[in-house]
Amino acid sequence: MIITINEKDLQRMIDERVDERLQRANQPVYCKGWLELRKDIADYCHLTKYQQTNRSFATLQSFIYSAIKFSLGISRLSEMSDAQAVIAREVFEFLKEKRGQAEWMS
Repeated sequence: MIITINEKDLQRMIDERVDERLQRANQPVYCKGWLELRKDIADYCHLTKYQQTNRSFATLQSFIYSAIKFSLGISRLSEMSDAQAVIAREVFEFLKEKRGQAEWMS
């Protein structure tokens, strides 16, 4: 049995496929927990940059991101799951606490 498709149907099928791919491409790659934590990290880095240690925003952010990736055993933050985002927040809070203690001790 031979199936024939006219140009109009073929174009419709192609358009549907393109629309599906565009919808998937527009969905966020990162989990929601990470998106919230990323904003909190950025706020913290902006508030504390150049305080006592003369470290820039990028330096602080890079240090925190590296510690989180190391703790979770991932190479890219886009690989993080919602469950891992909870652990990532704990790592961030721990780093903030330790940095605060170091400032008081000096």
